[in-house]
Amino acid sequence: MAQEDDGLSPEARAQRAAAPWLNAAWRVVGGVLVGGGVGWLVDEKLLHSTPWGLVVGLMLGLGAGFYGLLQALGVVGRKR
Repeated sequence: MAQEDDGLSPEARAQRAAAPWLNAAWRVVGGVLVGGGVGWLVDEKLLHSTPWGLVVGLMLGLGAGFYGLLQALGVVGRKR
């Protein structure tokens, strides 16, 4: 691993080490945002069932985000 870090500043090494954890966090945030956005669109444009489309979309997005989080953390666990 020392060869990979040759020529990198300490800040660059820290950013490289944090990348998998940031990826895992962004998967949760992205899942919630996408699920909430789709739920809102379903409410506003298709079913007019406010707030149920948003609630269901947020729950599905949260589930998908946590699934992605577990995938990402599994990848981190295998690297060590």
